[in-house]
Amino acid sequence: MIKAILPLPPELISPLENFLCELAPSNWCLQINRLSDEGSLVGFFDNRELACAEWTSLSQRFPAFVESLSLELSIVEDRDWKEAYKEHFHPWSIGPLHLVPEWERATYVLPEGEKVLYIDPGMAFGTGLHETTRLCLGAIIEFFEETDPGGISCIDIGCGSGILALSAKLLGAGNVKGVDIDPDAIRISIENSTANGMGGDVSFTTNDIAGGLFGESADLVLANIQSDVLCANAELLLSSVRSQGLLALSGILCAEAKRTAEFFQETINRLGASFILRRKDEGEWTQLTLIRE
Repeated sequence: MIKAILPLPPELISPLENFLCELAPSNWCLQINRLSDEGSLVGFFDNRELACAEWTSLSQRFPAFVESLSLELSIVEDRDWKEAYKEHFHPWSIGPLHLVPEWERATYVLPEGEKVLYIDPGMAFGTGLHETTRLCLGAIIEFFEETDPGGISCIDIGCGSGILALSAKLLGAGNVKGVDIDPDAIRISIENSTANGMGGDVSFTTNDIAGGLFGESADLVLANIQSDVLCANAELLLSSVRSQGLLALSGILCAEAKRTAEFFQETINRLGASFILRRKDEGEWTQLTLIRE
């Protein structure tokens, strides 16, 4: 397999992004750093001839490529890509909670008195290693340290592999639900639930935010989703939090945090509600937690 990569200046990203959306499906994709507006065009092809042919076709549409940019080609080792994600997922812990790959269940030694969640995230879903997931897990643990978790209800919006919902249940929450718009995410969440002996204890359903929160409220609402989606659903998310409950918003870049916090505060004011808003950063990511008074 051949990998083609082309570093891009900021002025080419937007037109190329629009073009690739129209071209989809395609061997090409964009990797963009939204903080610096720099990016790369990346493509994967069966052989060098196909890569060069696709490059010629694309460069005819964007002559600036030929004038000033140089395409880099490299050989990618053949492998079982469906299993490759396992190389990047290793056991880790936060507070009393240990997240362990399912394939290390037989060998992992759990410290006495602590809890373990065995996870097989599949290729496309969370391992818990990402900063946004770690921030949410920290918020769950802190909330439970201050509250009796036994009567706590929890809704995880955009549940992915189910890590947050299953962690809340493992740490003692009562009624727990996970919602995701992607049926594959729900399938993997259910598989992880079953693998941890929680098959009937946590409910996972395919739905969008509006559908997942319709007629629902909870003490703990988790939403690890990008900031524009959070803002678009701010009123729904805030209204779903019970008195003295916590809304944890993650998936927010630090560069977007001030704008997102201001938007939620404006929505709170418009609703006539009262929340305590706190911010916590990890790497380039921010979590906003809102405690309803």
